[in-house]
Amino acid sequence: MFGTTSSPRRWRRALAAVTVSAGLLAATGTAVAAPRADATPLAGFHDGYVSNDGIRIHYVTGGHGPALVLLHGWPETWYAWSGLMPSLARDHTVIAIDLRGLGDSQPAPHDAGSYEALALGTDVHTVVRHLGFPTTQVVGHDWGGAVALAYAAEYRTEVTKLAVMEAPPTTDYLATVRQYPGTLWWDWFINGPQTGVAEQLIAHDPQVFYTSIYRGALPAATVARYLATYDRPATTHAGFEYFRQQDEGETAVDQLLAADGKLTVPVLGVGGQHSMGAAIGEDLARVAVHTTTAVVPDADHWVMEEQPGYLLQLLNEFLD
Repeated sequence: MFGTTSSPRRWRRALAAVTVSAGLLAATGTAVAAPRADATPLAGFHDGYVSNDGIRIHYVTGGHGPALVLLHGWPETWYAWSGLMPSLARDHTVIAIDLRGLGDSQPAPHDAGSYEALALGTDVHTVVRHLGFPTTQVVGHDWGGAVALAYAAEYRTEVTKLAVMEAPPTTDYLATVRQYPGTLWWDWFINGPQTGVAEQLIAHDPQVFYTSIYRGALPAATVARYLATYDRPATTHAGFEYFRQQDEGETAVDQLLAADGKLTVPVLGVGGQHSMGAAIGEDLARVAVHTTTAVVPDADHWVMEEQPGYLLQLLNEFLD
C-alpha cells in the first residue's frame, strides 16, 4: 500500500471499483424542488426529491404494489436499473434512488462522516418514509449493496428482503477483492497522500478516467449519460469520499451487526460469473441467517446491464 494515511481495510472498495469493474435524520423528509433532473425518467415513472437533514436526495419511482428500493453503485446513477424497472414495476412500487452526491442527489455540505454507509442508509429511510411505506424490499449493487446492507442492519423492522450484488459484506471485502490483483495504486490515487490530488488529475479529462472503469461493458449511450453527471467536480469528489470513508463506515456496520446479531430476513447474494461469483452469497452468510447464492452467467461486474433478462428472472423469484 502506498502512502501513510491508508489502512489495509481501505483497499476494499478502492480496489473493487476498478478491479471488479469498481447522526440520524430528521423525523420526516421534506419534499423540495429540484434545480435539475438526471435527464428524463422512463415512461410510467417520475422524479421525486426529498430533503434529509438539508441534503436533497433524488429518486425515480413508478409502479404499484409493495415498495422495492433499488440502489446503484459507482460510477453510475439510478439509470443502472432502467432495463429492469418497467418489468419490476408490474408488481412493485419501484424506487430507484441516486446515492448521496451522485446522479442528481446533492453532495453533503461537509465531508466528515457524511459518506459512511450508515449515514447513506438514512437517505434511503427518508425516501421510503416520505413515500408512505412502512416496509420495503431493497436491492443494491456495488456501493449500493454496501448501503443496502447498512440500511437493513440499522432499520431491521423496515426491510423485509435484501439482495446484495457484487459487494461482499464489510469485513469480507478485502479477502474477496485480493483475488483480483494489480490495482494497489488506486488506493494511493484516491486516498492520499495529498487529499484532492486525484480530483485535480481527473478534472483534466474525466471521460478517459470513467470510461476506463466501464471497460467496454456498457452501451455508449449509457456511458454518455453517466459522464454527463460524473464530469462535475463535486460528483467526482463525492464519489471518492465513499472510498475515503469506507474504513470508519464499515467498522460502524460491523459493530452494529455484532451488537444486534445476524439479519433474519431473506438475503440474496449475487455475483457475476467472471467477477466475484459465488463469493458474495457465501460471505453474506456471516451476517445473515437465511442466505441464497446466485451467480450471473457470462457477466462481469455490471450484472444489470450485461444480463438484464437473467437478473430480472432471479429477482422475480426472490422478491414477493
